[in-house]
Amino acid sequence: MDTVRHGISIGIEQSGSDDFFVLIKAVGTLSHQDYEVMVPVLEAALDSVVQPQVYCLVDITEFNGWEARAMWDDLQLGIKHGREFRKIAIVGNRDWHEWMTKVADWFTPTELKYFYQRQEAVAWLRQDES
Repeated sequence: MDTVRHGISIGIEQSGSDDFFVLIKAVGTLSHQDYEVMVPVLEAALDSVVQPQVYCLVDITEFNGWEARAMWDDLQLGIKHGREFRKIAIVGNRDWHEWMTKVADWFTPTELKYFYQRQEAVAWLRQDES
């Protein structure tokens, strides 16, 4: 039996009292069920801190896209929590990943930047650290 691999993994690290570093890795074609699992984990972490400032590294090197309902879930997540994110670095390896990041940047209230190299993305996120 062939299994199609997809999902969202999330890692959360707190730095100081109100700064979070979040690593999100998207694999395959994301489904509504993937968001049902990931969103409560992210929201629980954000809810535990007053006015969190989130720095996020999103790895989409194995990302193939969304199912329609999952795309809606992603949009809703951005609307609900977009202002809590200080910077989002997107790491990908395809031209359409970069294009998608540029389009998302038009609709996102946070600083968003695309990278082909993870090390450059991490360095950009850490520029604001004291």
